[in-house]
Amino acid sequence: MGNAPNGEPMYKAAWYREPTDGELRGYLSTANSTGWGLIACRTAPDFRVEACVAIDEYPAGSQINRAILAAAWQFRVRPPRVGGQSMVGSWVGIRIDYGKGR
Repeated sequence: MGNAPNGEPMYKAAWYREPTDGELRGYLSTANSTGWGLIACRTAPDFRVEACVAIDEYPAGSQINRAILAAAWQFRVRPPRVGGQSMVGSWVGIRIDYGKGR
């Protein structure tokens, strides 16, 4: 998926449990537009994420990333697997779309 903010490889996140609309609604309601946000997070034990940072959002200035970063404490993703090995501590990219479906 590219590189994390520190230059390490970044993998596309695979949800362990995708957040529900209800879990995201209160956070995304603070955005000032519909669109999408992309954040990068380090995978942590128990399918959690940590050290999340904003990467990109559309439209610019929509504050979607701010909302996603605030909600990230509840995200559960599978760590990437490389050569059959679980890569806990590696970076994943998480994209959240905010629009008619959310």
